Amino acid sequence: MTEISLTGDRMLAVLETVAAHGPASASEVSRLNGLNRTVAHRLLSTLRERSYVRLVPGGYVVGPAVLPLARAVEPELIAVITPELLALARETGETAVAHVVDGSDAVVVAQALGTRHLVRVAHEVGSRHALTLGASGRVLLAFRPREEFETILRTAADPQVLRRELAEAAALGYAVSHDELQAGAHGVAAPLRGPDGFAQASIALVVPTARTAAANEHTERLLVAAARIEELLVGHLDRNGS
Repeated sequence: MTEISLTGDRMLAVLETVAAHGPASASEVSRLNGLNRTVAHRLLSTLRERSYVRLVPGGYVVGPAVLPLARAVEPELIAVITPELLALARETGETAVAHVVDGSDAVVVAQALGTRHLVRVAHEVGSRHALTLGASGRVLLAFRPREEFETILRTAADPQVLRRELAEAAALGYAVSHDELQAGAHGVAAPLRGPDGFAQASIALVVPTARTAAANEHTERLLVAAARIEELLVGHLDRNGS
């Protein structure tokens, strides 16, 4: 097992807790992480000193120091994806979102909000969910290496059902979801595959369930956008000799 810094691990856990539950008090951070309150307070104070958290009337919230880090996440990938997401949102009127793989999770790295409808679905950049959930998670998992696929599959509540869903996604080249990550939301997601055929990222359209039929009509446009991004990413790698 790789040796890690216990203090560093705890500090990152505290920061993640504030991001997920903020405003959060020192007592809440202590309880959620199983830490002594004095230790939790010391870690929060360190993070506050570096502007990674701020203290507001309700407790601690994420501070401005995380913004440069967020902008540095997958910059080349996001630079290629963002124009396509904007075009997809503009043409369909629906929200387009991109995820990347991080361990056993799918993480939102970019989003273009649809503006044609008063009611729309939105994600938060940096939010994450298991690869076993949602259209974006499953389409990523369906196009991951076999060993990783099987390892994560064993953690599912119903591996056989999930295996069928992943096989369907692999055959179709896209995945769909209903009311999984957000109640009343429908998603259609396509993988972004590298030259090796594996997906490190995905793009999706997310809509209120009432517009499911309309979203399904945009599936072909989503697949065209995904193919275009894959082509651009390969071109970028070729130009940079990677």
